[in-house]
Amino acid sequence: MAGVKVVSIPVKMGPMTVMAYLLVGECVIVLDTGVAGQAERVLECLAREGRTASDVSLILLTHGHGDHAGSAEALREATGAPIAVGAGDEEKCLSGRDTEMRARGLVASALLRTIRRRQTKSPSAGGPVPDLVIDAERSLREYGVEAVVVPTPGHTRGSLAVFTADGEALVGDLLGGGGRSRTKPQRGVFVSDEAAMDASIREVLARQPRLTYTGHDEQPFTLGQLADAFGRG
Repeated sequence: MAGVKVVSIPVKMGPMTVMAYLLVGECVIVLDTGVAGQAERVLECLAREGRTASDVSLILLTHGHGDHAGSAEALREATGAPIAVGAGDEEKCLSGRDTEMRARGLVASALLRTIRRRQTKSPSAGGPVPDLVIDAERSLREYGVEAVVVPTPGHTRGSLAVFTADGEALVGDLLGGGGRSRTKPQRGVFVSDEAAMDASIREVLARQPRLTYTGHDEQPFTLGQLADAFGRG
């Protein structure tokens, strides 16, 4: 099977960046979709890679938050590909809300209060019903990409990470976030379970990825940067 090319798709969301990705192999997996209204942007990036909507085999969400799942339904309609989410995040996808999430630090706490106030004033229309719920490590070879998807809870109960055969990891909001650090990866500032997040970070380190892509940083972190920040696992 062909190697995997990671194509980054940064989407601006006010002062923040939210990342979507293409995993390009024999077929293409869309990993996270950005906020609502980004389907055309994703499809344009797909075309630049010489691929079409029919090449998309799966839309995989690292977690169910709306800034990552917002364009999933539109992309499912455009490509016919199923949507996959981790076990425990189905309701977050559907409702567009996360009542379990807690913030670490004053800035993150203020942001979370703002998010919840906005949700109260303007309830979300909700997100997609997933076609596939992932509750254990699973090969993505059947979707034409040489990689595995692994549950990595902590940011949310159903958070997932992808590890490619070429030594790259895509971890959603387990690490980084909002471009807070360009040189040093940090734990995600929003967390549902601290102990689970610790264990998931150890899982990432144990797999020794040469590059790690996060949900809100435009540049990946190297293994050396991860080891400096968290040890060697």
